[in-house]
Amino acid sequence: MEKIRTFQQYELNKIRKNVKDSGLQFEKFGRSSNIMDYSDREINEMILGIYKDSKHLLVDGDYFIDVSTVQKATCILTDISYSRRIKLDKSSPIKLKNIRNFYIQDYFLETSEEFSNSTKHKITGYLKKIGGISLGKGRYNHAYSIPNDFKTFYTGIPIDLFYPIQHYINGLFFGDDYHVSNFEVISNLTIIDE
Repeated sequence: MEKIRTFQQYELNKIRKNVKDSGLQFEKFGRSSNIMDYSDREINEMILGIYKDSKHLLVDGDYFIDVSTVQKATCILTDISYSRRIKLDKSSPIKLKNIRNFYIQDYFLETSEEFSNSTKHKITGYLKKIGGISLGKGRYNHAYSIPNDFKTFYTGIPIDLFYPIQHYINGLFFGDDYHVSNFEVISNLTIIDE
């Protein structure tokens, strides 16, 4: 089971009692039109914009996409921070093992069908809300931070950058971490494995 942000029991109970004011779209995208048919986890997921049964996701533009139509995921990598214990030569390529954190501008999903007149959908807010990425600190407060935990590559890309797609799209909706495996990192940085 994927670790996602969880709401307090009183918040879930409040939604059950005042379902009309909840803003949840379970009647349209859920498996039942009765809120009492949903577990706490399912209500928690719906608050975050996740409707697993119909494979719908609320994206940053406040509209829903069908994740079963996703063909590609993209992230924009703007900067990195280094491990404190090393001294770097600014003229050499960036070694993956020397990176402490990655700083991301945005994540996108590209779909084969149009939703809200677009096939490219920003999911940065969703990933932040669910706990998949964090806001950067200090000089990086304009970006989202992902730690370099694995220090390894997936198809030539640092696997930590793929992790939010792997777990919070693929894992949650498909139970298969590699369902959407077409992943691109857009960046001016060159990262090597040495």
